[in-house]
Amino acid sequence: MSYLTTIKRSILESIQDGLLSEETGVLTGLSGEKLVGTLQRLAKNTLTEDTVYLEVGVYQGFTLLSVAKEIGERKAYGIDNFAFFDREGKNFGIVKERIEKLGLTNAFIINKDYEDALENLDKELNGKKVGVYFIDGPHDYRSQLMCLALIKPFLADNAVILVDDSNYRHVRQANRDFLVMHPEFKMVFEAYTSVHPLNLEESARAEHKKGWWDGVNIIVKDPANELTPMYPPTLRDRSLYENDHAVHSTKHPEVVPYAFKLVNWVAPIVYKFSKLKNKKDVIRGKYKAMNVYSEKLVGEKYNDSLPNP
Repeated sequence: MSYLTTIKRSILESIQDGLLSEETGVLTGLSGEKLVGTLQRLAKNTLTEDTVYLEVGVYQGFTLLSVAKEIGERKAYGIDNFAFFDREGKNFGIVKERIEKLGLTNAFIINKDYEDALENLDKELNGKKVGVYFIDGPHDYRSQLMCLALIKPFLADNAVILVDDSNYRHVRQANRDFLVMHPEFKMVFEAYTSVHPLNLEESARAEHKKGWWDGVNIIVKDPANELTPMYPPTLRDRSLYENDHAVHSTKHPEVVPYAFKLVNWVAPIVYKFSKLKNKKDVIRGKYKAMNVYSEKLVGEKYNDSLPNP
């Protein structure tokens, strides 16, 4: 069975069955069961003694350790400097405690900024290549693109990349730009949900927990050029990305994120008296934060040239 067939079979089985094994209660996190099941199956079905699993963005270890416990002696690495979503500084300790509870000897944390870690990854892998790569770190456009660009020298020939939170259009834009710049990589699968789950009530969030959580793009290395190009949907209007320049060139760019609450308050007034008032495709978020604008993207899609199992 070719590696492309194995990849599709792993996705299909995860859509049908979710996680490979019942969760023991040790692991919790913000990921969907279809996504975690796909990571588990891809790692279990494709890794060899010369390849490893690697992820950027560990948080409290849900995906990393869910994979590690299913792949025997194969190694699983997680990159995180625990600078986000960790106000009390507890997450690194939580991950180490969970590794101990699960009795894992094949899970390792690279406690560094993702750029520092990826630029010097050869020092961690001891000659091995990355066979399965999961990106769930910073979701800004540049970080997403750099996570893809910096891993290139360390990927196995049949490597597969999974990008979490692909509901976000700036994440999809970075994925598309990478695919255009590097045609030896192809997207093989995409899935999106209508909203970021954290903007839902707990009861409504359960559906996302069983599925893909906040969307996913799956990319493979295709050195033989067996697959036709497939790109995630993006906006043709690039003005949102051009606006980055306006932010960077202001007198106090570092305070812009803190001004969002004020912006949300004055926005209706600005719209009323600006040239935006008659613009039909103007973008207005429904939520105070984590607007993904993916309502029309809901569903799952394979690359048409991906072979069937």
